[in-house]
Amino acid sequence: MPRIAKADVNASLSTVAKAIVDAGGSDGRTSRAEMKAALTTLPKEQRALADVFFRFVDHRDFKAGAQVTPSDVKKAVTYAKEHMIANYDLDSNGLSKTEIAKMSLTGKLAVGLAKALKGAGGTGATTLDSKKLGAEINKVAAKALYMSESDYAAQYVSGRLPAGGVTGANAMTALSAPLKKLFAGSGAFPADYAIEAYKPADAKAFIDGLAKDNAEGPEASAAFGTINGLLKSNLTDLQVFNVGPRDVDGRVASDKGLYGRLIVGKTSDGKLAGVLIGAVET
Repeated sequence: MPRIAKADVNASLSTVAKAIVDAGGSDGRTSRAEMKAALTTLPKEQRALADVFFRFVDHRDFKAGAQVTPSDVKKAVTYAKEHMIANYDLDSNGLSKTEIAKMSLTGKLAVGLAKALKGAGGTGATTLDSKKLGAEINKVAAKALYMSESDYAAQYVSGRLPAGGVTGANAMTALSAPLKKLFAGSGAFPADYAIEAYKPADAKAFIDGLAKDNAEGPEASAAFGTINGLLKSNLTDLQVFNVGPRDVDGRVASDKGLYGRLIVGKTSDGKLAGVLIGAVET
């Protein structure tokens, strides 16, 4: 068996550490219930390590029932890299089969995930391509309702991402077909419409709020919880955009009817993908 680099194993720990922190949502604390729910949305290669590592972090906190904070996770990752990984590669030339055999369960799972990610040619952040991501999201999309002056369910959208990455202009171009369909009868798309990006903090609050403070009830919250996990685990450069009627200054006007909320990012196969949610504001 070829040796595996410590850097690859450390990267696998960082991947699941991010998943643990993301599971906590906007309050910055991950409960056992939140982690249990998040495990169902993670790529299968990550689940075992994420589960065991969360339990490891939770145990290190020494407070029964306490929630895990990003600081707890960071400290645990630092400890694990030194004591569960580096200490077994004493000759600093990568981990051999014999060295791996001596590692703890967490260390072995980190090695296993590193091998899976290496074989897939990625870091674990983008494991489902646009087609597979859509198939998973569509399983719960009909239940992912968003309340405004009229209720809309989330719908999976994807399209070819133009050069320049995830931007508002590229989102309007790549997703012109579903946006035009959404706004049919409300104005000429794209001529009468503009798009604006949420600030990072507002985007995070919006995404997390869909799963935690959804006025449509627990079923909708659970559906968005699943969708959010899939988006965070499988898209890079995840952003939220608001698409709506164009004001005289060229910006998105306020309270002018139907709007589209886009939660989108880049997939492993290079497409722009995510969900589109309608919202009526008058």
